[in-house]
Amino acid sequence: MGSSPAAEAAAAVEELTRLYRELPRRPSAEEVEAAAAAVLASEAEAEGAAARLARAEAAAAEGGVSGELLDLLREARANAVLPAIGLLRRRKEAEIVMEVERRFKVFDGLLARASRVAEAGEERVDSAPAESVEEDVRRTPRGFTGGLDDEMVLCEILVRLPARSVLRCRAVCTAWRRLTSDPAFLRAHHHRQRDLPLIYFRRGGSDRVGAIDLHAAQLRPVVDHTWPPLGYTVIASCDGLLLLSSGRFYICNPATNHWAEIPQLVDADFLGLYPHNPSGEYRVLYGEFHGEEECVYHILTLGSDEPRCITMTMGSETVEQPLAREFLMHARGDRSVLVRGNLHWYLRHRDGGCKIMVFDTASESFQWMRHPAIPGWVSLLEMDSTLVFSAVECTTRIDLWVLQDYERSTWACKHRIELPMAQIRQFPECNLEHLGWSAMVVSVEGDVLVRCLNRIFHCDRKGNVLASFQFDGQLPMNCLHRLKENLLVHPFFQM
Repeated sequence: MGSSPAAEAAAAVEELTRLYRELPRRPSAEEVEAAAAAVLASEAEAEGAAARLARAEAAAAEGGVSGELLDLLREARANAVLPAIGLLRRRKEAEIVMEVERRFKVFDGLLARASRVAEAGEERVDSAPAESVEEDVRRTPRGFTGGLDDEMVLCEILVRLPARSVLRCRAVCTAWRRLTSDPAFLRAHHHRQRDLPLIYFRRGGSDRVGAIDLHAAQLRPVVDHTWPPLGYTVIASCDGLLLLSSGRFYICNPATNHWAEIPQLVDADFLGLYPHNPSGEYRVLYGEFHGEEECVYHILTLGSDEPRCITMTMGSETVEQPLAREFLMHARGDRSVLVRGNLHWYLRHRDGGCKIMVFDTASESFQWMRHPAIPGWVSLLEMDSTLVFSAVECTTRIDLWVLQDYERSTWACKHRIELPMAQIRQFPECNLEHLGWSAMVVSVEGDVLVRCLNRIFHCDRKGNVLASFQFDGQLPMNCLHRLKENLLVHPFFQM
């Protein structure tokens, strides 16, 4: 019987670990910089010696030294022992340092490739029944010793894998399970994961949510089962957590498949989900209308039964009820954006004016933020911890505005993206003149997702179609939310 995928993967990682351990100590950045400077200095010194020798020869020739004696002097100077040996020693030592760094860079690339290969093989491994997985574990090589060098190499590989692959790796051996369950590893894993745009679609009569991996050109399943039983909507995403609404409200972590209901949000107007950094808690901001004249705001800590009522303030000033009601009326229908620990809403008013409201989650107060006068349909987004605007000004162009200075509210147009309509029209079902379509910028590099009927196209900022996703006759929709996988276990799922 041939070896299983899990055993082959473990053996490959073991061999990669062994070879990595055989390398000498990796030089520091300062040592590499000093070695490069030493090589340059040695080259300059060699050029200077050659120039001095040429001048000495010229002087000897002008002084009437005979040709034979001149040859003797030239050979003696060229083979002077101490200067030549010293120059050679310094250069060789510097070249060795640079060669060691070069080999480590090769291993950096190999580690990245190993993670991609493991990720690509995940679907084949997942298709194996549970009893074969147990057999894989019994046949897995036991060369992993759990030493510091081993763990460094394993972390470099495993921290790059998607969450499902990391969970599978826990079945390899006890040492791998311990390593991939350590909180420090889980935080590093979350930090290294890509921020993936989410897509709604339906399959088999039930709602589904997928994530598009732009780099791998893959659609990953996120929420692909039939619970909750009714249709649901993703209304917030934060640190790998999704807040779903289906008449009732649920907080879930798709990576760990943990779910919890939030009954306090029923009949409330949700405003935002955020981590409270001073306490490490996750909190929900929401509001409620009390009759026609009053509204109140609440903060609920996930895992707590009792929400806390807060007063809407602008700095130290209490906001009057007309503005408090107006904000809740408009913000409850708009998605909040979490940047730098603050929630942001781009509010569209009936009079056509637009504003940005900011909620400081530490001081629990509100303030206004300036924004540029941008024509067209505008969406407020978060990308790479930066606040951005996506402005669709005409049917073929999108402008991406980036907040360059948060304190001064300084904005700049980073990309003007022309949509590749000619390439999209090559698909027979994509008649853009007669079918509804939409486009959304999904990265600060200018990547765009264009939806047309049952297809979603991934386009770059230069107007090229990079990938196409078809949804079997179902109508996909851009979700506007993003997911960055997180394997950390939260206590509010266990209450």
